[in-house]
Amino acid sequence: MTTAIPPFPLWSLAALGLASLCSLHCVAFVPPPQAATTSSTVVRGPFLHRDVPSSTTTTGQSSPIFSTKEGSTTSKNLEVVKLALKRPRGASVGVEYAPLPSADDGADSLIGDLSILSMQLRKSKCAAIWTPYAASVGAIAAEQEGSRGDFPGPVPVIYSGSMEEGGGRCAGAAAVVLEYSRDCADVELLGEVGIVWKVNTVDELRRFVDAEKGAGGVVLLSRDMLPQTVEEEGDVAAELRETLSALPRSVVTVAPLTAMLPENGEISLGKHYASLGVSSLLLEGACVGDEEDARYGQYAIEEIGKKSSSSFSITGLTGSTNGHFGVSSHGGETKW
Repeated sequence: MTTAIPPFPLWSLAALGLASLCSLHCVAFVPPPQAATTSSTVVRGPFLHRDVPSSTTTTGQSSPIFSTKEGSTTSKNLEVVKLALKRPRGASVGVEYAPLPSADDGADSLIGDLSILSMQLRKSKCAAIWTPYAASVGAIAAEQEGSRGDFPGPVPVIYSGSMEEGGGRCAGAAAVVLEYSRDCADVELLGEVGIVWKVNTVDELRRFVDAEKGAGGVVLLSRDMLPQTVEEEGDVAAELRETLSALPRSVVTVAPLTAMLPENGEISLGKHYASLGVSSLLLEGACVGDEEDARYGQYAIEEIGKKSSSSFSITGLTGSTNGHFGVSSHGGETKW
């Protein structure tokens, strides 16, 4: 007599197969015994007012999360800054907020609403807001962060002042400016705050590129490296053009540009810098804390991006603040 073999349930086969598959995946993804893990030790980050993980791992090897002279790893914040400053064609334009003290109320009294100015600069397609004034970083960064999910979205805030004087008040800065030629003993305390290295010579720029080993970074060029006029096509311009053309695409270069030059000279000079291969322009002194900051910022950003330029017509309030008054042109407009 033949005994019938009970059918094996299909769900049992499926369960057996799934269990086998899971066991194989578990074996495949077991980390190696010597894998580095982040230490629980924390250090105080002076710019973020928070605890940040130490850059030392349990293997005893350095694993920096910021860009350094020796390292080639960049922070997430620095990548955000690079994306904001880099354009597929031409140069982006960033604006500096460098408020001057009120003549009547002392050094701590500033004219204008920072949140409104921050919003207006963002809508003017400003690539980044730079400031040497530590007390303004938090307010600008908070307004920018509040625009997340909107269009246009937030732009990075870069602190360009002294670390000794303003480091503890710069919560919200995406990056800070440091001199490449000077030793920065507290650089590790920056945590994930990005570093924009200021270089003073072409040789320093080349050393920076060699040290980064392809990781790239953001470099602020010294004024001594730049031609001071459009007509200046001597050794300075030629050497800069040659150097910039040889840089890796991962390196973003920023050229400072004085705002409100006579006869709107900053517009033509900015276009000249862009033609030399500079990635981004920094309009220094564009916003000084008066009612015309946003108007001038929008004008300069738009005009530098145009093939032809027009004059900036203004009432002179900025001149009353920074001492730079305009003169009437033949067309009745005010040129700076």
